[in-house]
Amino acid sequence: MSAVWDRAYQSDNAFFGEEPSSFATLCLKHMKSSNAKRVLEIGAGHGRDTMFFASNGLEVEALDYSSRGIEIINKKADEKKLPVKSQLFDAKRPLPIKDACFDAAYSHMLLNMRFSQAELHSVFSEIRRVLKPNGLNYFSVRNHNDQFHGAGVEVEEGVYDVNGFEVRFFSEKEILDVISKECFKVLWMREE
Repeated sequence: MSAVWDRAYQSDNAFFGEEPSSFATLCLKHMKSSNAKRVLEIGAGHGRDTMFFASNGLEVEALDYSSRGIEIINKKADEKKLPVKSQLFDAKRPLPIKDACFDAAYSHMLLNMRFSQAELHSVFSEIRRVLKPNGLNYFSVRNHNDQFHGAGVEVEEGVYDVNGFEVRFFSEKEILDVISKECFKVLWMREE
């Protein structure tokens, strides 16, 4: 799947745009009010949210499994002299990070990729491991009310191939199940 993202970013360095996602702007307000300083972004893509967080005073470690995405992040961070560390990473593997060293973890649409249930639990378990006590885990996912839910070809239950991208769609119950099994507490949830 990394080849799909490498091609997407090769043809368009700003595949998702240059502006931060609306989810990132919402999360930044909460991060600031919670005094978060160090943020781990998993599935950083080409870095639009990474740059937004770093330009607003957060130290960001960005992980993605697209080598092209990481190149773009490094170039932007160097040009802007922002506190960003990035590395190539497959989210289906353990995080290459020590325990309890981040105030917050952030992922925008990462969990929509084709993960098995065991892999989803592993991702959340790893996030819990690298967060400091009372650390925050911000994530967004596509849900069953999404306009693309059921579009394309179903490749496994709840996962559809939509224009070459395999996308998982979650019900609220599925989200709550994963969260509770990994001992996270929900502070807020909203649907757009």
